[in-house]
Amino acid sequence: MSRNLPSIDRRIIQLLLKPENSTFCVQSLRDQYLELYSVNPVHKAPLRRFIYERIKKLVKAHFVEKDSERRKRGQLYHVGAALLEADLGNPEDDFAKWLQRTHPQTPNEPVINDSSQPSSEENRQALKAPANSYTVLEKKLNEAQSRFLESLGEVEAFQQLMKEHPELNNSLSIDYRSAHERSSRLLGHVSALEKAIGRLSDS
Repeated sequence: MSRNLPSIDRRIIQLLLKPENSTFCVQSLRDQYLELYSVNPVHKAPLRRFIYERIKKLVKAHFVEKDSERRKRGQLYHVGAALLEADLGNPEDDFAKWLQRTHPQTPNEPVINDSSQPSSEENRQALKAPANSYTVLEKKLNEAQSRFLESLGEVEAFQQLMKEHPELNNSLSIDYRSAHERSSRLLGHVSALEKAIGRLSDS
């Protein structure tokens, strides 16, 4: 049986219903919102807050699930099946109207870029770069994490073998050290990629 959604900007719901956003983070939704609805890039920070607060409402209402792995940056969320079957109910004002209420605007900082300006296409292209970089870095991070876990498993396996079969200590010690060094390097890669994604999310 379908349920009514909390009052949420209809544009956010439309983004969440896209198959590619079945697993998402707030930063990726922000970048898509910026691009699709031509929001002025100077409002990236309040837009992130706007989206984050609405995702919290959806999590509380069990339409979105927070990933079990907690992250300080780039927290992942999963769209629940209930959202796909829900009735929209009474949608709230969009980001532009919310921003006008909560942040006094200046003439030099319009919320929505004028599409008739020659620079509008340039702005859209410029906004694609962070989103594309984020996707690439996320893919690299997933690959690095996978390799790290595989290497860590190898280290643990060597430890167990040497514990159960002391006669193999000498012959396996070189392999064990090599696997340990490899896992340390991969952990460094994972850490560097996480920091890079964090910096990109803050930009």
